Amino acid sequence: MEGIKVGEKVVPLWLIVVLLVSGIAVPLLAYVWPSVTIPFEVKEPLEILSYPSGFSLFPGETIEFDITLQNHASINYSVMFDYRLDNSYYQANYVRFSDEAYNVTPGTQTLNAWLFVEPNAPPTQASLTIDLLRIKPITPTAPASLVLLGNGARWAAGNGSSALYINWKDNWLAHHLTDGTDWGPWPSESAMDNWRLSISQTLQQCGFKVTFMGDIPESLSGYDLVVICAYWAVEPQHESLVRDYLSNGGGVVIMAGVPCYFVVSCKDMWSYRFGGSNLNPIQDWFGCRYYVNAGGYANVVVDNPFGTALLTGDTLLFTESRSWAAVTSLNNITRVIAEWGSGTVFAFTHEYGQGRVYYQAGFENSPAALLEN
Repeated sequence: MEGIKVGEKVVPLWLIVVLLVSGIAVPLLAYVWPSVTIPFEVKEPLEILSYPSGFSLFPGETIEFDITLQNHASINYSVMFDYRLDNSYYQANYVRFSDEAYNVTPGTQTLNAWLFVEPNAPPTQASLTIDLLRIKPITPTAPASLVLLGNGARWAAGNGSSALYINWKDNWLAHHLTDGTDWGPWPSESAMDNWRLSISQTLQQCGFKVTFMGDIPESLSGYDLVVICAYWAVEPQHESLVRDYLSNGGGVVIMAGVPCYFVVSCKDMWSYRFGGSNLNPIQDWFGCRYYVNAGGYANVVVDNPFGTALLTGDTLLFTESRSWAAVTSLNNITRVIAEWGSGTVFAFTHEYGQGRVYYQAGFENSPAALLEN
């Protein structure tokens, strides 16, 4: 007779069915399957198949080269190459690499890139590491905060197309092993990579040819737009340089807590300890008098800013932190584009001389740690 053994007895299957149907509990009949553990792996979809064996060139030369990739996935990826010399000081001061974002489709593709060595570069022997930075799969839309940033930059530059981007990652490369050892705390390297990619792609999509630097150069005259994100690239000595650049028709985009560092010399995130929140020394060309912290919702306060589809009340971002950047006490000719719920300003435009300033407190997914001041 078929059945299930319970203790020393075998319970017929027909009786078990009757007991179950009648609602009477059948003890000791549950059977626990043994658990199993199996390997689980998600593989990196992008593989570098071929690359240059080395470079040998003279100061002032530019070399173009090809890198072949294999995309093993069935979707497109947006990628950039990350170039690292084992001498970061030399890289930051004498070498420029192409920073193009590539659309990599499934299959094999050969991508073209370049490097340039400054004419004043001294001789060196170094090793170059090339990595891939894979961004999320390409999507047709961008966060509203980046849409606003890109179009604000487009407004500031007028008809110009050359942009200088003073960013955290290149500032770190230039200083973290030398005079910047005690600066900080530095943001994480992955965060700096993400910020650099987000803003550079936004600028490129708006038609800009982007040059990356970690410090403000002695002259800005070769650029239609200067975008400043790296706090510690800025010193009070740069105030007159930016003022003159604006007077002569330049465009400037200033992010987050950067204006505070035009006022005081500081190499950490807390410039307010030295009076960095008082922007009176730069208010004529920057457009406002005070830096503050804010958070919550940041919303657009004008319809179709810079010709975008954004409307009054549209949310640019939300954060529970109250350590994000904001400004108050704007000049009479300064135009508010977006505000925090507290009424402090998230984004504005200002004109000075023949030039234009666009300020924005941040963008979606930029951590509050960057913006805290």
